[in-house]
Amino acid sequence: MQVYKVFFRILNKQKGMVIMYLFIFLGVSAIVSAQGINNEKAAFETASYNFSVFDEDNSDISRSLVGYLERDNERVEIADDKETIQDELYSRTTNCVIRIPEGFGKSIEGNGKVLPMEMISIPGTFYTETFKSMGNQYISLVRSYMAGGFPAAEALKKAESTNKEKVKVDMSEGRGSSTHSRMYYFFAYVPYIFISVCVVGIGPILIVFHRKELQERNSCSSYSLFRTNVELFAGTVTAGLGLLVLFLLLVFFGVRTDLFTIQGLFHAMNIFCFLVVALGIVFILGQILKKTSVLSMLSNVIGLGMSFLGGVFVPLEFLGDGIIKAAHFLPSYWYILAVRFIDTYKPGDSLSGLWTPLGIELLFGAALFCVGLAYAKTKQRSAEA
Repeated sequence: MQVYKVFFRILNKQKGMVIMYLFIFLGVSAIVSAQGINNEKAAFETASYNFSVFDEDNSDISRSLVGYLERDNERVEIADDKETIQDELYSRTTNCVIRIPEGFGKSIEGNGKVLPMEMISIPGTFYTETFKSMGNQYISLVRSYMAGGFPAAEALKKAESTNKEKVKVDMSEGRGSSTHSRMYYFFAYVPYIFISVCVVGIGPILIVFHRKELQERNSCSSYSLFRTNVELFAGTVTAGLGLLVLFLLLVFFGVRTDLFTIQGLFHAMNIFCFLVVALGIVFILGQILKKTSVLSMLSNVIGLGMSFLGGVFVPLEFLGDGIIKAAHFLPSYWYILAVRFIDTYKPGDSLSGLWTPLGIELLFGAALFCVGLAYAKTKQRSAEA
């Protein structure tokens, strides 16, 4: 088992890089998951702003409009002069100053054009448009009741009654929801993490053992090429399983007992299947590359490419149809499909949406290993010739 022992001696020199990658990515996952996105229902909250109003009309309609604006916003009293208004706006005491012109109420009662309200806010902010939208909404409601035959006083009462009704809105729980569980973010980025760590950590070892001069020297020893490759394969698998265990251990500190649920088991199965893919990629690179200096670059190219095109970093909903079709040829796409399925899984649901992605990931991994073995066989024949 000399080759097996040397494998881990070399791997020991890469442990700093491996641990750094793991902690960086898990730290990012923890930060993202802690920003309030969890498995609880997320209710919409009404935004509230400060505003000031000068009612020069002082009619029933104008007072009713001001009351409507005060329902979800806070009215701030300020002096009616230009310098004071500017000072209060820039000190953020008030966000918008509204001036209701004289004759405003009568213009609403008539069939002509409604006198516009003057609104002042800091240039480049959205407060003017926000309050204008609320004012137009209220005016349209009142005029709709008037058009239906109600007198102005009755129309104001009905508008006030309508505006008191509130609807509770919650985020959808169905599949395809924009919210995810806390555990989702610790497993969603596995394709990039595992490809980066495996390529940077295991890749240099395979490159060293596949160097021509080292293979020629080993061929003169009692160690057969078959035995060397078997021990290299055993070392690669052991290192991969060690990475899997270490990753799950670190995830445990982030999600605690959630890892020991059925979803945690499915996530562990999913990352094991993708680990086969990552090791297959490393197996091919170890056969082809001659210099370890290019591994870091290739790990980023492959990892980022798969992650962006496969729906890991960019949600699948934002990818075009053409990209989605091309993503079917990437193992990261099937990995993220499995992660999304597990995130919304409820006991009793059909598991067909899980077994298919897992099976395809394993097929990708097997195909990569077959390509690597075929290349190694061709390379060996060329050397013997």
